[in-house]
Amino acid sequence: MKPNHYTEIPANFTLNLEVLADYDIHKHISARGITFIHPNPFDVSAIIKVSLKMISLTGSVDFLVKVLKCTRSEGEKLYELHCNFYDTNAEKEDEVLGFIKSF
Repeated sequence: MKPNHYTEIPANFTLNLEVLADYDIHKHISARGITFIHPNPFDVSAIIKVSLKMISLTGSVDFLVKVLKCTRSEGEKLYELHCNFYDTNAEKEDEVLGFIKSF
């Protein structure tokens, strides 16, 4: 995984994650994505609906990702996830990445 293709979500954001069991797995996957630490593991290739929220703001940014890598952090009960944007377009990806980078 090339680290420059993944934007890390800082700890001051709240993530609400929902695994979508019945989602069409043959949609477009982006070369860009996000990485974050989570207490629960996720299956590789899982489709997840992410609601990203800044703690101090109301509202959230919602988007879909596909899990490409899930590894346990050494010595901790946390998992590092690398997820690519899924079934989206460049404008939506730019919106999400701009939102993350603005804080």
